[in-house]
Amino acid sequence: MSTQIISTNDIIRVEFCGQFYAEDELREAIWLTNIELRNGLPKRERVAAQQQIAGMTIALEALVSAEGERR
Repeated sequence: MSTQIISTNDIIRVEFCGQFYAEDELREAIWLTNIELRNGLPKRERVAAQQQIAGMTIALEALVSAEGERR
């Protein structure tokens, strides 16, 4: 799986599921999904949420790494 990273107006964004996200947007999405998990989800939705968090975490790590290389 390749990760696409773009930079526009001094903001670095990473592609996740066809959308581009900045670091703060990814952190918020992970946080919100974790809240949904804590509140309880049916098993199938819980598994999907865990997979989504894993994917967003990988995208976030790639984004943070790209920002570090840029400095």
